[in-house]
Amino acid sequence: MSKCKVVAGLLMGACLCLYGNSVRSQDSYRVSYAATFSQEDFSPSKVMGYDLVRLDEGGYLSELGKPMLPCREIRVALPWGMAVTAVQVVDSSQDQIAGEFDIFPSQPPRRIGLSDQDADFVQPDQKTYRSDQAYPGNLAEFVRQTDLAGQSMAVIRFFPLQYVPIEKKLVLYTSISLNIEGVAGYECKDYLSTRASEKGRETYHQMIRDMVENPQQVRLATAPKMTASQVPAGGPFDHVVITSSALASGLEPLAFWHTRKGVRDTVITTGWIYANYGGSTDQEKIRNFVADAYSNWGTMYFLLAGEAETVPFEYRAYSDDDTPGDEYYSDFDDDWTLEVFVGRVTVSNATEINTFIDKLLKYEKDPPRTGYPRDVLLVGMDYDANTHVEYLKAHISSRLPSGFSVTRVYDSYAGDHRANVLNALNAGQNLVNHSDHSNITVMGTGSYNHGWHIGSSDVDALVNDGQLSVVVSTGCHPNHMDYNDCIAEHFVIHNPNQGAVAFTGNTRSGYYYSGDPYSLSNALDEQWWISLFDRSKYNIGQTLADAKHHFLDGGPAEQHSEWTFNLLGEPEMPIWTSQLDSLEVVFPDTLFSDSSFLVHVKGATYHNSVSSAYVCLWKQGEVYLTGYTDYGGNVTFHPVPSTEGAMLVTVTKHNYLPYEGESYVYPPEYVSGDANGDRLVDLADAVYLLNYLFKDGTPPVPLVAGDSNCDGQEDLADIVYLLNYLFKGGASPCEPD
Repeated sequence: MSKCKVVAGLLMGACLCLYGNSVRSQDSYRVSYAATFSQEDFSPSKVMGYDLVRLDEGGYLSELGKPMLPCREIRVALPWGMAVTAVQVVDSSQDQIAGEFDIFPSQPPRRIGLSDQDADFVQPDQKTYRSDQAYPGNLAEFVRQTDLAGQSMAVIRFFPLQYVPIEKKLVLYTSISLNIEGVAGYECKDYLSTRASEKGRETYHQMIRDMVENPQQVRLATAPKMTASQVPAGGPFDHVVITSSALASGLEPLAFWHTRKGVRDTVITTGWIYANYGGSTDQEKIRNFVADAYSNWGTMYFLLAGEAETVPFEYRAYSDDDTPGDEYYSDFDDDWTLEVFVGRVTVSNATEINTFIDKLLKYEKDPPRTGYPRDVLLVGMDYDANTHVEYLKAHISSRLPSGFSVTRVYDSYAGDHRANVLNALNAGQNLVNHSDHSNITVMGTGSYNHGWHIGSSDVDALVNDGQLSVVVSTGCHPNHMDYNDCIAEHFVIHNPNQGAVAFTGNTRSGYYYSGDPYSLSNALDEQWWISLFDRSKYNIGQTLADAKHHFLDGGPAEQHSEWTFNLLGEPEMPIWTSQLDSLEVVFPDTLFSDSSFLVHVKGATYHNSVSSAYVCLWKQGEVYLTGYTDYGGNVTFHPVPSTEGAMLVTVTKHNYLPYEGESYVYPPEYVSGDANGDRLVDLADAVYLLNYLFKDGTPPVPLVAGDSNCDGQEDLADIVYLLNYLFKGGASPCEPD
């Protein structure tokens, strides 16, 4: 779909009243939208002698036996309070596509699993295929209304191709104009927290702008009134680890690292949640806590740490057997719009916790700087005789920025695919994208044509030391986290310093439509890469949520595909997408209670000022400040510490290695020249300095108190300076900058 236009208006009698782009009467709203399509948006192919037409980043009509025609969904930001009542097509233009077409009849989705067998072909529905009426007949429909952070959105589905079966003709609607009608009275299910951090507000604002066709109309809103909260004291927190009391202490180093880099974190136990939140199940109690933390702390990230017995899964059956999905916690109002970013790490003991945290810190703080961050492995195999997934991988490859080194293992390539995949993994790949039939403990590497796979023991034997992978797979069951242990867990928590740092994949069956390698689970796969590279969602929990926000709101097959696609890993973890640089950071070595604190950030390679670097000052219990550098690489803080000690200074920016330093804080009662700490500057201080410098006396506390001339050192010149001040009318001891 090419350029679109959204216009909204408020009509009051003959008087127009504009709010941004919106116009409404006292009891009704109208938002206008125009979409355009061209033949270049569609890709035709042949499947079993039928014609299949794909719409880029679209989905399909899926009534069994009826024409499998493409559709596309969009979201439109709505004015405050508008409740959608109808969608009316008001204008359109069309072109007939030359030729005759025998459109492929919709088939049931198929599993990307080892036990998948050829399914019986569903014949064309004779009533439909003999009709002289265009199918599906309607050009657009209202799907649902949803909201995020106080911004309401309408989900609209378009059907730009219409098929006249008896004539075998396709008509393309090149433009479709519609009105979204509504009335006042809509209430959002979730709002932006009043305690959301600057980073949190910008995260939601940009995510919603990327979701809708009219980003200029996005307005976040806080709740009209605060609801009662049960979150414990100590917040707000940007990140929460949810785990058992037995595992909590082992996860504190992760919470410390997050807090140090400006993502305030805390560990909350399931026992505390169960004792303080209502709900008919443990899952519901945890979900109620997540919603409360989001609303009243502004928490964006949640890491569920533990097996199913520790932090329970929620199981749902959309078109498959009961399937575990942590989307239950990230979409806590069940509107298929994710409010928070959730990941899980199925650790059960200290060894697994340490393995996971060590790998995460290695990836975030000490990865190889060159080569590896832009190494990508694409594994695309045939699902069946009609579905060649290497076409999808080629599409993904075309979206990668220049400079990436791509290793391709496709079914059409010669050689031993299994050996080639293992060789590539051992060589070290930052990003790994896998599509083939799989199961709980194996991942296909040419399953359909050759019966080749890699298994958990192969993963345990990998030697990609320190070059940890971020894996995305569409196969069935590789991320079956409620089994002990799936192959994804062998990648992430059972292989110290090798394997992967994160794995996004299916807890149960992945789905596809035979003949279309871009459908269902594979559509989510493609959106994951678009989210990362086109929409810059590089925190992996955001990558997953954004991919789901751009996935078709379809029927049971789509719902299952989304629900089963889960993250085994830390949701806040940034994904490297370029060669990495280091940061040079300049700030005062010392801090006094009444001083401003300027931080200047440069890139280490070219010594250029770095804007939008995220700086965090932290002195536990006293100072916690965050901010972004300006275009000159500067940010100024005004910390007010209350005690002496180290204040941590941490700087992060995407595709730069984090910087960690500290500044020493002196207490507010410090007086320059008062070497003996008696709050007076007199001869006793000169004697104190003489004893310290020449007779092994006790040093001044703080040491800098003896630096009466503020030249950065304590020496004989300070004694002379004091004597001149006391007895010859010299300048008084200096005040620190």
